[in-house]
Amino acid sequence: MIKKLSLTLLLALLILPDLQAQSGTNSPLSIFGIGEIEYRDFGRTTGMGSVGIGLQSENFLNRSNPAALSGIDTLRFVVDVSAVIKFSEFITSTDNARTNNFNFKNIAAGVRLSNRWTSSVGLSPFSNVGYSIRNSQPREGSVDAQGELFFTGSGGVNKFYWANAVELFRGFSLGVTSSYLFGNITHTQESNVSNRTETHNINKLNFDFGVQYSHFFGGHTRVTVGGIYGYESKMDIQQNVTLSSHNVILQNRRLPDQILYLPEYYGVGFSITHNRNNPEWVFAADYKFQNWSTNRLQHKELTFADSHIYSAGLQLTPNTRRPERLSQVMRFQLGASYSRSYLRVHGYQLEDYSVSMGVGIPFGLAYVNISAIVGESGTGQRGGITERYFMLSVGMSLVDRWFSRWQWD
Repeated sequence: MIKKLSLTLLLALLILPDLQAQSGTNSPLSIFGIGEIEYRDFGRTTGMGSVGIGLQSENFLNRSNPAALSGIDTLRFVVDVSAVIKFSEFITSTDNARTNNFNFKNIAAGVRLSNRWTSSVGLSPFSNVGYSIRNSQPREGSVDAQGELFFTGSGGVNKFYWANAVELFRGFSLGVTSSYLFGNITHTQESNVSNRTETHNINKLNFDFGVQYSHFFGGHTRVTVGGIYGYESKMDIQQNVTLSSHNVILQNRRLPDQILYLPEYYGVGFSITHNRNNPEWVFAADYKFQNWSTNRLQHKELTFADSHIYSAGLQLTPNTRRPERLSQVMRFQLGASYSRSYLRVHGYQLEDYSVSMGVGIPFGLAYVNISAIVGESGTGQRGGITERYFMLSVGMSLVDRWFSRWQWD
């Protein structure tokens, strides 16, 4: 089994950087800021609305709260891999367009190194940029005075992280995540005679903190509460512009760095797990606030806004003690989520509504998690852009024990 775990982790680490370099979205709304920020945790709780601040488990890696890692069983080694395929329909007052894309969303490995210390490393997307827009009406300041203009964008910001949790006493844990944000974003404006390409290079070290407390009531019900916090930090974005005509570079120069502040944020969540007479029920809910409004943009149509994310979910396992068939140990999930984005366009804040459902299927020491998400995002403004989407998420958690004596066939 340890050979399979090592091979899976190595394969994912080899292919994930190439796939992360591709765009994780096809949304014209990603033209703004650093793109669409990934607020979902595509893992074990995707079908529950991606809750996790107040949730922990002995056999999956919770990226929503580093303190939740204390739930990993002693000397247990866990590898999580997930991927998503997304189908979208963009609707305006004059046109509709359909797109789809496939991307890996997360690769992580974690282990409980001692009775009190658990550690995990991973790679996941932080934001995505991907759009293609044709405009037959020239804009002021464009590189061409007449004719059609094509606007395209690609890239995004990735997050490599190292999370650690320490259980100070029974049920109470503290966690910290050290993250390195890196990536490139490219915006291109193209006409019949000339091109303008802007590249934005991002490198940033960041830290997040978490706390969790879990307590049993009556031996059958466990209540877990949690909180997360991140302080405001300055991000310097390096910018370069290239002007060309008919594949001949006319100018290539460095622009002044763009300053963006990653917002101060906090989040709270809880979960209730009840296991009596074989079936196990889990209910969890989260709230997260991000103070993006401290950022300022010199743009008449675009401003930053405070972000709010609400999510809740339910999970049922029919029989956890004496199962007689596979369906009795499968995890069935249902969830919902609502978020208000960090961007306000034409005075309207972007919003996202979604519902989700999922199932977790055990295979020995592995779990396959399949989830479906249906949602709609946009400003709700008449004449604006609305995205209706369907996402299918597939993830796998592989679990094994380290530092044990192995016998080979």
